Amino acid sequence: MADCFFHTGRPAVTRCKQCGKPLCSSCRKITEEGIFCSDECAKTAKIYAERMKQMEQQKASYRASRWTGIAKLIKIIVVLGILFAIYKYVVARFIR
Repeated sequence: MADCFFHTGRPAVTRCKQCGKPLCSSCRKITEEGIFCSDECAKTAKIYAERMKQMEQQKASYRASRWTGIAKLIKIIVVLGILFAIYKYVVARFIR
C-alpha cells in the first residue's frame, strides 16, 4: 500500500472510506460507520448513509403503493366483467 497521506514515509495501513486517502495507524479515525481521515469525511459518509436509508424507505413505499393501485385496477376489471356477464344473461333471457 502507499505511504500515509499526512505522514510521508509512514506506511499506510488502510484508506479513508469516504475519500480513499491512504492512512497510517495514527491518522485513522475509527467510527461506527467505518474508518475515515477526518471528522468531515466521517460526517459526509454519515449524511450519505442517512440519505440512502431514506431513499430505500421511499422506494419501498412507492412499491407498496404501486401494488395497491394495480390491485384496485384488477378489482375494477373483475367487477366490470361480472356486470357485463350479468347484462348478457339478462339480455339473452328476458329481452328476446
